[in-house]
Amino acid sequence: MNRNKALYLLFLFLLGSLCGFAQDNSKSKIKLDKEQKDTEVNFLFNYYAQDGDNSPVTGGIGSEKLNNYSSSILVHLLPDSLTQLTLELGIDAYTSASTDKIDYFKTHQSSASGKDGRAHINADYTRKLAHSENKYGFHFGFSIESDIYSLGIGGKYMINSKDLNRSLRISTSYFRDNWHLIYPHELRSKESWLSTDIRNTLSIELSLTQVLNQKSTIGITVEPVFQFGLLSTPFHRVFFNDAAGKLFDDLEFLSHTEQLPNRRFKLPISLRYHYYLNDFFRFKSYYRIYSDTWGIQAHTASIETPFFASQTFILAPFFRYHTQSAARYFAPFATVNALNPPRYHTADYDLSKLHSYKTGIGISYAPIFAIRKFKSPFKSSKTAQLKSINLRSAYYKRSDGLKAWLISLDLGFIF
Repeated sequence: MNRNKALYLLFLFLLGSLCGFAQDNSKSKIKLDKEQKDTEVNFLFNYYAQDGDNSPVTGGIGSEKLNNYSSSILVHLLPDSLTQLTLELGIDAYTSASTDKIDYFKTHQSSASGKDGRAHINADYTRKLAHSENKYGFHFGFSIESDIYSLGIGGKYMINSKDLNRSLRISTSYFRDNWHLIYPHELRSKESWLSTDIRNTLSIELSLTQVLNQKSTIGITVEPVFQFGLLSTPFHRVFFNDAAGKLFDDLEFLSHTEQLPNRRFKLPISLRYHYYLNDFFRFKSYYRIYSDTWGIQAHTASIETPFFASQTFILAPFFRYHTQSAARYFAPFATVNALNPPRYHTADYDLSKLHSYKTGIGISYAPIFAIRKFKSPFKSSKTAQLKSINLRSAYYKRSDGLKAWLISLDLGFIF
């Protein structure tokens, strides 16, 4: 079966599943509970560190060392029995040996891009329809850092069967990224390398979840993504084969800016299967197949096995494996023909042929009667609670030598 036929049959399957949803056509009015519900707040802290030797800022060679510190607050509000509002505020700060080399040939010292920060805000509104189990919603997001500011909007609609055993989610998102085109210093005196400073991303998601029996659930997601506009990174260098054998300090007049097409279509299709073995053990599996118009074909598989070490502790070891082919525009350092260079070229190893794995463990501590209770800082008559502590740690390794470490902490409160 060819790919187009398979996708067509998959679309018919998702569309036909709508016929299986039972609707509650009762016209009786539902009385809304206007009492303010408890507010859930999550404080998230993350640390990420990586190191490697294939930085695209220096043409596919050089340090990729990076440290990122991020924190965010998620507030979950329930204004009434049908409405849910989630707000997220976050700040990231990072140091990068890679982007520190944007001005390498100018000073041979650190540039302003060696350290940077990012702030973002996201809002999600979900509303349950009064006479059915269906829901609709909208989301909005904004982020800003030194050379990029982004705006995202979207909507969603969820169709649930009356017994809640089947759910179909349809959502769409649009992101607009405005870039400040920062070229490597030795290339700034020339004419503009890139024709636009705006990247547009449009995605549509179709996700079907089905409860098979009391122990297992399956889900399938199709999420086509279309990007157009600025898809190159302006400060990524490429060196042709006339740079072979030369010291990097002598390459100032041989560098070029990464050039990539201004359109890209991505098609990931994923399958999830969750199995409930008993009161102490769960099994979660995930598989994704991916392809795009730049020539990348990829497969990703992961397994997570949460189990209750006690009534309050959950341990969740996990493992993820990924493999992909190279984009047709990728070329390592000093391998592009300088006498007849192709129109598009990049030395970004994210677009190379590679395989990787990620392994780690999650730890959750959530007693039934809360970890600690204390007086609410917002309302003296209420008692606040520290409900849960979640810790997650992971190690990541890629076949090109990139290594990364991640640790995250989630503190869950109720006010």
